Amino acid sequence: MPFSPERTDLIKARIVERLASAYANDWETSFLNDMAARFNRHGTNTRLSSAQFRTLHKVLKLNYEGQAKSPTPPAENSARAQRSVQSKARPMSIARAVTAPQRAARRVERKLTLPIILIFGFFALVASLSNNAPSESSTASRQQISTGQSTSAEVVYVTGSRVNQRRGPSTSTDVMGVLTQGTQVQAVGQQGSWTQIVSPLGAGWMASSLLSSNRTVVAESTSQGRALRSSDVRVVDGDTVDIRGQDANIRLVGFNAPETWRPSCNAEREVGQQATARLGQLVRGARSIEFRQIACSCRAGTEGTDQCNFGRQCGSLFVDGVDVGDTLMGEGLAVAYRCGRYSCPPRPQAWCW
Repeated sequence: MPFSPERTDLIKARIVERLASAYANDWETSFLNDMAARFNRHGTNTRLSSAQFRTLHKVLKLNYEGQAKSPTPPAENSARAQRSVQSKARPMSIARAVTAPQRAARRVERKLTLPIILIFGFFALVASLSNNAPSESSTASRQQISTGQSTSAEVVYVTGSRVNQRRGPSTSTDVMGVLTQGTQVQAVGQQGSWTQIVSPLGAGWMASSLLSSNRTVVAESTSQGRALRSSDVRVVDGDTVDIRGQDANIRLVGFNAPETWRPSCNAEREVGQQATARLGQLVRGARSIEFRQIACSCRAGTEGTDQCNFGRQCGSLFVDGVDVGDTLMGEGLAVAYRCGRYSCPPRPQAWCW
């Protein structure tokens, strides 16, 4: 069961984060250490049993990657070759020659049956979705008319950092997607404490308290960031933290701390441990902590997925008004690391000579 280089790097990174967290029990720790040793030794050629493969993806909460089909076993190849030779060696009788066209027609019919069923099923599904779309729209319009709601559109902005857009005016309805702070949408109706909006995700609903028509207020809220307590922040390493309420770990931007997992040399490991301890010290002794989320330097449409920064979010952490990256760089525990809009340069190797 070979792994791609990207998948191998992702699994290694997820193992590091899981082992560094306080959530792994003794069994998971033992299992992940064994997996880490396998991937370090064999890399993309790592072989796992089906049970190990399923357990690893369940523990790390990974989606399955398509695996190439295993080749036909040699024994099966040999048996097929033998049957093929036998069938070729069998002489053609008159009866078989007469019925050969009929058998060939039946074989073609069997091969075409499944594709035809799939094609008709696909077109039936498309037709069903097309018929349902106007129905949902007309239902929403009837609700607005019956409740006396206005259908005129108003431009408003999302005020929460990551807000769910739902299919209906209730938390029990399905989530259509997530909108980030400052996203511009159109408000087309209201029902109770919910507002019907039209966004890049389509028509849906959002809590009215998370929308504002004042763009200046939203911009100020975004620039000020989010106030935290020290108990809200868990340090993973010198440039990665876990913040309560965020969907994924945060890669702090603007600097790079030495690695503690698979460092290039002993010196890097030692400085990496010092940077991790120092960041924890800054957080625990802080009078005020502020977090500002920043878009990661990834290809458009990949942020929040495994293809962007291993699924991590990006941001800056300020302790008593000072970026922790500036403090670590000033103490020689990190170096400057600036990314472009969609990509980052190779990481500097400043601790190994």
